Amino acid sequence: MKKIFLIALLAMALVPAMAQNQHHHGQHGQCNHSCGNCPHHQQAQQKQPKTINGIAVEIVKAFPNVKSIKVEDKWTLVYDSKKSLLGYAVYSKPASNGIKGYNGETPLMIALTPKKKVMTVILLDNQETPGFVKRVLDAGLLKSWDGMKAKKAAKKKVDCVSGATYSSRSIIQTLQAALGNL
Repeated sequence: MKKIFLIALLAMALVPAMAQNQHHHGQHGQCNHSCGNCPHHQQAQQKQPKTINGIAVEIVKAFPNVKSIKVEDKWTLVYDSKKSLLGYAVYSKPASNGIKGYNGETPLMIALTPKKKVMTVILLDNQETPGFVKRVLDAGLLKSWDGMKAKKAAKKKVDCVSGATYSSRSIIQTLQAALGNL
């Protein structure tokens, strides 16, 4: 008798949840609404490229006066409103494909001056554990190459961050792959 009662209780709990899931995702798992608040909508929003006036947010962050860009094979040229070259944005992909930290790749955007010196290194969206990323950022790893010529930065020996070895090693190798390819 107890087993039947437990099964009935479980069924009563599951049927409304299944009905809600059926309403939410439709007959074939597709969403029938656009609430923007459920997990799959939030995930889809995160995967959308983040831009300001059609220019990637990380480029705007590195070059606040950017008005236009020109994408080339190895880098993106960044211009101001007078068409003066502000510098270059170098993305680590595809040069860094396969370089992984603890949970996955650590893609970077490296901003260079017109004389090809490192202005800033920006860690892009990744799957690393936030606590390890915080350790890397707090240790100043991304500033290790500031002011260096790109080719010299690609060869610089940089120590991993204690307590975030996999993540920091991945970032170092990613930067080396990206700048060593120029």
